[in-house]
Amino acid sequence: MTTRIISIVSGKGGTGKTTVTANLSVALGERGKKVLAVDGDLTMANLSLVLGVDDADVTLHDVLAGEAKIEDAIYMTQFENVYVLPGAVDWEHVIKADPRKLPDVIKSLKGQYDFILIDCPAGLQLDAMSAMLSGEEALLVTNPEISCLTDTMKVGIVLKKAGLAILGFVLNRYGRTEKDIPPEAAEEVMEVPLLAVIPEDPAIREGTLEGIPAVKYKPESEGAKAFVKLAEEVDKLAGIKAKIMY
Repeated sequence: MTTRIISIVSGKGGTGKTTVTANLSVALGERGKKVLAVDGDLTMANLSLVLGVDDADVTLHDVLAGEAKIEDAIYMTQFENVYVLPGAVDWEHVIKADPRKLPDVIKSLKGQYDFILIDCPAGLQLDAMSAMLSGEEALLVTNPEISCLTDTMKVGIVLKKAGLAILGFVLNRYGRTEKDIPPEAAEEVMEVPLLAVIPEDPAIREGTLEGIPAVKYKPESEGAKAFVKLAEEVDKLAGIKAKIMY
């Protein structure tokens, strides 16, 4: 099995990386792909909650602390073909985990999944870089405001120089205000392909609170349809990593 390892990244916090990771995982699972969603945000882990898994006894933090095997920290979700590697939420585990081990841990799972999606922290600090560099491809997530666009573009440039293939970007939470930068202008700023525009949709927030991504919570909502389109675009990009230029 060929495994695509994709880091979900942004230049700012609060852009919706976790929501994108969860919905993209479920949408790819519905396409028959075996998916592992990884909570790579070692200080603010919450991906497993968005996927409805809230009783993980063994986590990625235990693996990074050398106290558990990776296979013991992976859980099935209620969604078809989707598994999650959760992080711990308590500070004691955060202190013990060594983020520098993350790339080797993730790459040890190659061949077991079609997709490994890593929900990464924002920025370029050590834990964020360890998570982002665990991937071989990167999907940028940004909001339609200029500071967010430029910060995310900078992260993309750094990752491209580090050898990751930049698939493109997601314009998330579009339509919140009349001042939102339109998709065409955002694409000019980012200088990479726009893969999907995710609208501001109450169904997305409602699903997140219920631990059921919008793709399953309200599949007929505009937000869910946008995530399905994103999954189609990401799936379509298989095998062209070497051709992607920043």
